[in-house]
Amino acid sequence: MKLSSIHVKNFRTLEDVCVRFSGFYTAISGQNNAGKTTLLRAIRHTFRDNSREFYFYRRRDEITYRDDRTQWAKKDEDIVFRYVVTVSPTEDPGLFQFIEKFNEEKLPPNHATLDVQVSCGASDETLCTCWVNQKELSTFASKEVLQKLKSSNLAFMHDSAHAFSPIFGAGGRHLHELTFTADELKEISQELARVQAKIKKISKAHKTELSELLGHLEEKYEVDFSIPEDMFTGSIPFAVNLRDKNVDIPLNDWGSGTKNQTQIMMSILQATRIRSKPDENKITPIILIEEPESFLHPSAQAEFGRVLIDLANELQIQTVVTTHSPYMLCQSDAQSNVLLGRKISYGKTKSTEVIEIKDDNWMEPFGNILGLNNAEFSPWKEVLFSGKQCVLLVEGEIDKLYYEQINRLGFADLVLPEGLEIVPYEGKDSLKNSILLKFIIDKFKKVLVTFDLDAKQDLERTMAQVGLEENTGYLAVGSNKPGKQCIEGLLPERVLSKVHSENTDLVMALTSADNKDRKSAKSSFKQKLLAEFVADKTISRDDLEPFLPVFKALSRLAPK
Repeated sequence: MKLSSIHVKNFRTLEDVCVRFSGFYTAISGQNNAGKTTLLRAIRHTFRDNSREFYFYRRRDEITYRDDRTQWAKKDEDIVFRYVVTVSPTEDPGLFQFIEKFNEEKLPPNHATLDVQVSCGASDETLCTCWVNQKELSTFASKEVLQKLKSSNLAFMHDSAHAFSPIFGAGGRHLHELTFTADELKEISQELARVQAKIKKISKAHKTELSELLGHLEEKYEVDFSIPEDMFTGSIPFAVNLRDKNVDIPLNDWGSGTKNQTQIMMSILQATRIRSKPDENKITPIILIEEPESFLHPSAQAEFGRVLIDLANELQIQTVVTTHSPYMLCQSDAQSNVLLGRKISYGKTKSTEVIEIKDDNWMEPFGNILGLNNAEFSPWKEVLFSGKQCVLLVEGEIDKLYYEQINRLGFADLVLPEGLEIVPYEGKDSLKNSILLKFIIDKFKKVLVTFDLDAKQDLERTMAQVGLEENTGYLAVGSNKPGKQCIEGLLPERVLSKVHSENTDLVMALTSADNKDRKSAKSSFKQKLLAEFVADKTISRDDLEPFLPVFKALSRLAPK
């Protein structure tokens, strides 16, 4: 099951809000009290996890008109939730077959669209209308569909502020839940039969002693010991240990960040097992996570954010998170980031609004969290949305083309590491914002930042601030000679001489008093140098000796 959109009216701060979900991962961000938790609660009003009802602490999911209706709305309008869900016959046969029965005609074989509107009025009576592929169902059928949704386990909720189970074992130790498939339950039942026989054998003395005590009563009883038949009904409480340096440590003895990550992974495991098991009644759930970054260092947030996004896409389990961390925002699809804000009217904070994310303001969720001007993100779009985890950051597109050309020449010690992506960042000024740069480099597992040698003095302090060391984290590129403190300064002398001699007018324009003419000439000259370098078929390994420090530093980025 995949939630395509939710439209909420008159529910707390959500006076009239519509959110569309793109892909399998959605990150909802915004300032405190923007409405993030309220939005998740609106989802949980209908999509729940009833399997954990007994064991886990749950916030109040039921809606009351008096407590939950938008207080500043003038009209006594109903609270309305409208969900659009995509249902697959292979991933959600339990729901697909159910709605097909009420649809009274065969559904398309690939998927169906289920549209559910739930409203709550002043009397707290719940009304529901459902549409299947835009065909409205009867009132009776709509109620049945709503009951099916509410009674199924469709949304695994993890609140990082209330992350841990209240099941207690010996010594007050936290226990958790593990869900079994039908085949696994069958195996457990067979083992239980053996255990039952063992219990009867070793408990013979206990049975005799208890029989003697009961013998003092007028009515006589026979004594037997057994494991309750309903002990294993699909799940079992269990303890989690994590191994560190060959020592098993109970999960509740680890730090809060590790505990939180493990609990989230358990929810993903549970959802994946439901999705993958061959069960005609299964419905693939969605996962809702409040602030997965809680208790984690920024570098750990960056890693965990990558993992959550990768797992959502790889396992095709819809994951919706609320976050205050830029590392939890989706960095592969800008449309997957939802930014919430609050309207201001006459100086007073009013209803929640969705700030629409388009191509020209893709950076707004990042800027909102980091407190940075959106314009500062412009040079970094290609970097942020890079799918690779090992990157070489270069000043511009021409630098990228030089490294790719050298790689094509095939010299053994001048080859780019497998899996490396070269990403331009549009000039040295982009590196001067240390907050933004730190966020960028933490996004990747391995990174090398390069810039022209003539910018080294300006950028050394920034590199130190973000924790990059020379030759391993960053490298200034160029020859320490006047006019050669850039990547072109590493080119063979014959390439430089030929381009200079054949373009005297362009060389003269490089010293023009007009800044526009000077920039244009510089750009043209760089293009001609690159073209000549690529065209020169006599380039040898010795000619490329000046590039060795860069490729040596890049070799450290190669996967081990």
